[in-house]
Amino acid sequence: MVNKQNLYQWLQETSFREVTLSVDLLVTGYIFYIYLSRMYYASAEELASTVWLSGVLLEIIIYSVVLMVLSYIVLAFVSDDELNQPMDVREKQINLVGYKYSAIILQTGVILAMVQYGIEKQAEIILFEPIPHLPLHILLVAFLTAELAHYGVQLYKGRTGDIYG
Repeated sequence: MVNKQNLYQWLQETSFREVTLSVDLLVTGYIFYIYLSRMYYASAEELASTVWLSGVLLEIIIYSVVLMVLSYIVLAFVSDDELNQPMDVREKQINLVGYKYSAIILQTGVILAMVQYGIEKQAEIILFEPIPHLPLHILLVAFLTAELAHYGVQLYKGRTGDIYG
């Protein structure tokens, strides 16, 4: 009963955008966990199989869509029509700062994937045994990390108010 009261009090004290960002961060973190656990427990044959990899990617996409849709439906019922209200200037600035960090991570991931692809095409092994489809994994990890950074930076900047620092 105390936990329920604490949750209700936290929801009352927290802005709706912050709750939405927190839910998005948790959902993205869970999807990232699913992906990493599938890769960690995969055998060498599974990692080399395009059928298995396609199944994992399809599973990640389905989880992403279902969890995001469910979270927005729940948030729509909880909110007082706050989903339809436009962001104010401060929220827009915080959103742009989140996009900045997200773009840096995603661009770095794309460059790393391109370099790895070039290395694989030249059949050179630098530091480790080649992982099949490594450029694809680099891109997916970069995308998920960028999403986590996007939501995390927005939550941090919104809480601290340190938008320009």
